[in-house]
Amino acid sequence: MSIAFHSAEERAVVKAEQIRVFFSETNDQNLAGALVLSLLVYVVHDGIPAWTWQPALFALYAVTLVRAWLIWQYHRAPARRSSLEWGRSQAISGGLSGVCWGFANTAMLAHLPTELQLLILTVITVAASTNASEGFSYVPPSRAYILASIGPPALWLLTVGDRLHTILGAMLLVFVPMTIWQARKRNRVFIEAQQLRFRNEMLARELTVQRDAAEQAYLAKARFLAAASHDLRQPMQALSIFHELLGQEIRSADPAGKILANAQKAAEGMKTLLDALLDVSRLDANVITPDCRSFPVQALLHQMESEFAPIAGQAGIRLRVAPCSAVIASDPALLGQVLRNLLSNALRYTPSGRVLLGCRRRKGQLVIEVYDTGIGIAPDQHSAIFAEFYQIGNKARDRSQGLGLGLAIVERVVRLLGHALAMRSEPGRGSCFSVAVPLAAGTDGRSDAQLPDAEHGHINGTLGGNLAGRRILMVDDEEAIRIGMCELLQGWG
Repeated sequence: MSIAFHSAEERAVVKAEQIRVFFSETNDQNLAGALVLSLLVYVVHDGIPAWTWQPALFALYAVTLVRAWLIWQYHRAPARRSSLEWGRSQAISGGLSGVCWGFANTAMLAHLPTELQLLILTVITVAASTNASEGFSYVPPSRAYILASIGPPALWLLTVGDRLHTILGAMLLVFVPMTIWQARKRNRVFIEAQQLRFRNEMLARELTVQRDAAEQAYLAKARFLAAASHDLRQPMQALSIFHELLGQEIRSADPAGKILANAQKAAEGMKTLLDALLDVSRLDANVITPDCRSFPVQALLHQMESEFAPIAGQAGIRLRVAPCSAVIASDPALLGQVLRNLLSNALRYTPSGRVLLGCRRRKGQLVIEVYDTGIGIAPDQHSAIFAEFYQIGNKARDRSQGLGLGLAIVERVVRLLGHALAMRSEPGRGSCFSVAVPLAAGTDGRSDAQLPDAEHGHINGTLGGNLAGRRILMVDDEEAIRIGMCELLQGWG
């Protein structure tokens, strides 16, 4: 039964591998065959004519040299000929080797006693079996050798006429197809193994192409969203401003005020989700360039305390921020985003208890840690929590419990900054997330300075209080935002 190939390419690749394996193992076998025939002649040559073995033996060595030269040529330049041509040359030379064996042994059998005849028959059958076994990758050479070396002695045995020689001849005739069949079975297994390897490699290449295409599509989407980030945020910002203006015109106790409050709540949820998605897309598109510099970490800690202390107080959670005088090297805005997300998660998943934000020096770095006494995270979920939209205990997708993007953003920002992120957690006992930030070079790691609040985009208390009589210049490329902000500021006096 022939072996089916799925394509001409598969057939060509398998054939080339058959030839490669055959040429890698056949050289030593050829030389060994010539040496075995030489030893056999040495044992039985007494009393028999020289013509029975000399021409065949010399011819065998000549064929062996030609085969060795062909093998050398193949290893030197396998592309010089096609796989079919290389295989045909070995099949012809294998058949010629078998002719040399068949002629010499048949001629010698007629001049030897029975015991030496049995010796010759034993040697030629062992040589044929060895040839078939070692040539399993490509069978035509071994098949030609077996037919040419076993056929003539078997026919001679059948012509002698006595029962012993007839039985020996019949046994050889049975031995030939059985040996060829066994070699064919091993060859089929080899070919099927090569087919399987080829198909696996094809699948791997296709998978790689598809993976690369998916990655390119994902990056293209991320780059598109990153490029459109500003334009997508502007309408939401304008909507928030107009909601604020409407809120000044409508009393909250009125039915319209309640509707407006719900609309504001829905718009705020949409804005939160949009901001998080756009932050993820900008990080994936590699359009954010960190602005790393030296600054006192206490400024960042003070900012986090100012922002989250009221939130923690409303939730009945004790928030403690341990002071630190170290000076670190990082991007204050991006690192602040990381700490905001970690503190938000800590407060969200701590029904009661406390949250601690603190620092410790370790081997030239400052490890900023966020501890909580919340619900904790099971060990099998430690890696999953950094995936997008993954949340523990929020199967109903309640937006009041977050969006499941905070830790995804944290992981990306920390990787962008080149900092190390670590966590440890135990269900029922709380969690600790830490970010290792390098201490600033050329300092003793201590500073009493503070970053000005304006550097973080905050308006100080004086400016945020009474705006009456002040002149404000606002620059924005979105007309709706300009109109809305103008009316809002005028409404504040």
